[in-house]
Amino acid sequence: MMFSLVGGSGFVVDLAAMYCLSTLVSFEVARALAFWVAASSNWWVNRTFTYRNFTDNGAEHDGLIRQWIRFLCSAVIGFIPNYLVYWGLITAFPPEWWALSSERPLFGAMWPYIAMVPGVLCGMLVNFTLSERWVFRHQAAK
Repeated sequence: MMFSLVGGSGFVVDLAAMYCLSTLVSFEVARALAFWVAASSNWWVNRTFTYRNFTDNGAEHDGLIRQWIRFLCSAVIGFIPNYLVYWGLITAFPPEWWALSSERPLFGAMWPYIAMVPGVLCGMLVNFTLSERWVFRHQAAK
């Protein structure tokens, strides 16, 4: 449950980063870049709250960096279905379809952000499984 709540906060970070970056680059590129911001945020919040009682062999600094890298690696695996679903939805409905129009005044303008949701849900199960079994696995303190 806590992992899902952290994921929800990460989605807000992802959405905010996507919005800011999409003013500078294409939606597809902004989506890929926003992922790194959100993944790092999710790692820190999960480490601080969801898995606060788990250790990483008692190593402080090196443990943090290794754990962050493991989390990013697992997040990349989860990002594959996430991005493929997003890319599929964006390319299935070209910009002419979701452009701001009188028929779709809000939905059309919001489509690149709405299209994020199904992809995020697809990646969540992969991320949870890898986080539980690899990134934040419980190890007895020495």
